[in-house]
Amino acid sequence: MINSHNTSTTGHIHIGSSSLIDFAVWVLLIDGLHVHPFDKHSGGNQILQNQGMNIHSWYDWLKLILIHHDNRLFWHVPNIHEASQASVKSFQELLELNSQIHNVICDEEWQNEQQQHYLEQLSQQEQCYQEALTDYLSLDINSIRESTPPQLWVEKQAIQGVLIQLWDEYQALKYSNSFINDILQTPRLWSIESNLPINKYREIYLVDYPFEVEIFVKPIFCIVTVPNIPINQEKLESRMKRVIEHS
Repeated sequence: MINSHNTSTTGHIHIGSSSLIDFAVWVLLIDGLHVHPFDKHSGGNQILQNQGMNIHSWYDWLKLILIHHDNRLFWHVPNIHEASQASVKSFQELLELNSQIHNVICDEEWQNEQQQHYLEQLSQQEQCYQEALTDYLSLDINSIRESTPPQLWVEKQAIQGVLIQLWDEYQALKYSNSFINDILQTPRLWSIESNLPINKYREIYLVDYPFEVEIFVKPIFCIVTVPNIPINQEKLESRMKRVIEHS
C-alpha cells in the first residue's frame, strides 16, 4: 500500500506499508534478537540466533528487502522527448473530452509550455532511476525484485530454511495492524507529502512494531513503526517529519 506525491521541485515522497518489511521486524519479535532501534521487545525463542543470525546479518537482509521496494527502479524513461510528447497528447485529449468543464485553449503556446513541463518532470524521473542504478552497482537488481524475504537471505542456508517456515506462518498474520491501513487512508498525510522538509526523494514505510521507533536506511528509506493501538495522528506526523529531516 503506497501513497505518493510529486512536488514542484525534485522533492518527492512515497508513504506506504509492506508485509515484507513487517516480516523482517516480526522475525526479531519471534527470535528475540535486538537490532537498534528495534531493541525494545523482550522474549523470543532465539532459534535464528542459535543458527547464526546476528545484528549485522539481519540488517544486511533488511537492506535487501528495502531495495526490493525502491520505486526509482521503475522510473526508466528510454526516450524522454517521445514520452513528453505522448504525455502532452494524452493531457490534451483528456481536456477535449471534458471541454465543458475545462475552458482551456490548447494552442501552440500551450503545447510548448506543457511539453517543457513534462520534459523537466521526466528528466528528473530518469535522473532518479540512474541514481538508483548507481546506488546498487554491485547488486543483481532483477533477482532482488523477484525474490521473497527468505530468498533474500544470502548467508547460512539453515537460517533461510527457518525463514521459509516463518514466512509461511506469517501469511495469516500480515496486515493484522489495521491502524496502519487507517493512517494511509487519511488526508492528513497530504500535509507531509506536500510540504517536504527536504528537497530529495524518500520512501517512508509504516511498520508494525510494539514500540515507537524511527530509522533512516540509506539511500532513501525511512521506517516509522506503528504499534497496534489507536494512533496519535499529530505525534505520528511529527515522527515522520523528524526522520525525514534527519535522513
